[in-house]
Amino acid sequence: MKKVYLIGIGTGTHEGLTGKASGIISSCDLLFGADRMLEAAAQYPGKKINTYKPDEISDFLKDSEWEKAGVLLSGDVGFYSGAKKLMTALEEYQPELVPGISTVSAFCAALGLSWDEVSVVSLHGRQMNAVGIADCSRYTFCLLDGAGGVRKLADRLLYYAFDNVILHIGGRIGYSDEKIYHMRLKEAAAFDCAGPVAAVIENPTPRERVFPELADEELIRSDVPMTKAEVRCVAIQKLGLSKSSVLYDIGAGTGSVAVQAALCYPESSVYAIECKEEALRLIEENKRKFRADNVTIVAGKAPEAFLDIPAPTHAFIGGSGGRMREILRRLWEKNPRTVVLISMITLETLSETLTLAEEYGIEPEVVQLSVSKAKKAGKSRLMLAQNPVMLIKLETEAAHE
Repeated sequence: MKKVYLIGIGTGTHEGLTGKASGIISSCDLLFGADRMLEAAAQYPGKKINTYKPDEISDFLKDSEWEKAGVLLSGDVGFYSGAKKLMTALEEYQPELVPGISTVSAFCAALGLSWDEVSVVSLHGRQMNAVGIADCSRYTFCLLDGAGGVRKLADRLLYYAFDNVILHIGGRIGYSDEKIYHMRLKEAAAFDCAGPVAAVIENPTPRERVFPELADEELIRSDVPMTKAEVRCVAIQKLGLSKSSVLYDIGAGTGSVAVQAALCYPESSVYAIECKEEALRLIEENKRKFRADNVTIVAGKAPEAFLDIPAPTHAFIGGSGGRMREILRRLWEKNPRTVVLISMITLETLSETLTLAEEYGIEPEVVQLSVSKAKKAGKSRLMLAQNPVMLIKLETEAAHE
């Protein structure tokens, strides 16, 4: 019976192989992998094929004579590995996973750091919010695209004023010429070295509140309308976001909802959609002030601004510009499961939204918030009322499927 193994080879050297991995590799007729992976198996007899692409490996296996085949993968097969796609592409062979030493465990060992204290992200060929995760973690491990990835990461952290951060950088971890560097961000912005690179961001003062409340006074506002703190808190709770959410903040104003949602869910993607120039400037300032790097600012009017951005899972409408019907239609065209929450203060907008809900066959959830805040007047305190705000939540039948 033919057997396929997906083998984690650790840091990339023969010495970094586990005993089990070494034994399996020695028994394989075919060995697949990128150049660096095949170098670690150079002394083994199996035929070496320089590819790591699932479709090419599948085709080669179908056209060849063999009994055992191994695909060599960097690090560990369960840590940001190509094994996921290979498991699907080669499922007819029921591939067996063979774990290896991951880069995060090898580098943290070199630093003398227990990696159960470390948050982990990969910026190696993918986008993740390293800024947001580093903001609330003492240590953040990053897989990077070489020295250029280090420079890009340092520039990003400098933009968000991480003044006291230290970058621990590992070059060619596990090789005989392994190098470990410890530097401030300004030094790292000019960093250069050859070969694979990883880094640990050490932030001595991480943000401790996982779901931060942003006081209205903290936000940079000018005269642009803003969703107030109490309404923001209820709105974000009502939206029911998750770490994989894609949120549109439509008519974002100062970006208060976008920024707070982004901070509460640093692994989500938030799109602040706004057409007014002054508001766009304020959104960028608030994004930078609060280190909300997972906010993408989209300049333009809704719904035309939706064209070139990913489909939403959730949408908050703080301002529709009189185009509520078109906005709802376009949102549900992009994703019929989009959960929509609309904030309003006028009865006319309420009436229009209820009519649209009826047309779509939706039973809306309607909440009115009446907030009063104490203000000192002489020796006394008076409760001053803010405008009542209505929140309407719209979920199509598809959202419940």
